[in-house]
Amino acid sequence: MLAAALLNFACSPAEAAPKRVEAFDANVWRAMQADMSRPTVVLFSATWCPNCPAVMKQLAHEIKQRKLKAQLVAVVMDVSPSEADADLLANKHYQLADRLLAFSGQSAVIQYAVDPTWQGLTPYVVFLAPGTKSFSVIGPPPKAAFDRWQSGQEGGAYTGQGASKGID
Repeated sequence: MLAAALLNFACSPAEAAPKRVEAFDANVWRAMQADMSRPTVVLFSATWCPNCPAVMKQLAHEIKQRKLKAQLVAVVMDVSPSEADADLLANKHYQLADRLLAFSGQSAVIQYAVDPTWQGLTPYVVFLAPGTKSFSVIGPPPKAAFDRWQSGQEGGAYTGQGASKGID
């Protein structure tokens, strides 16, 4: 019986850290939204951001605790792909993500493509789900943001730990 349990554990899919840093630009963002087959939460982060590691942990915890079949994506804004890939991949909080991307191009242009009103503040979290309107939170997302994302509700802004707004 113990052997069967160990075999089941060994054969079960493991939560794998990203193996590479992908390029992120406006085209990748549009494709990410268009090709989405499961709920996705995207954390826009920077290597200098003191709050981003805690928000990454919070996002990973909520996905796991709620048993969501969701994707967690980290996008690093202050380095380009191939600039610091080894350091990013070795960073414990980025290892919680399913995918790791880095800005490739002019930051202001990419930020505008994500949300024309976004001023580049981090942590910036975008909640995406197939068939629903995306919404964003600056700072640690409140519980209501996770509830809204999980249920696919639209409308309303959140108050509390983070500011939230709907985005296209």
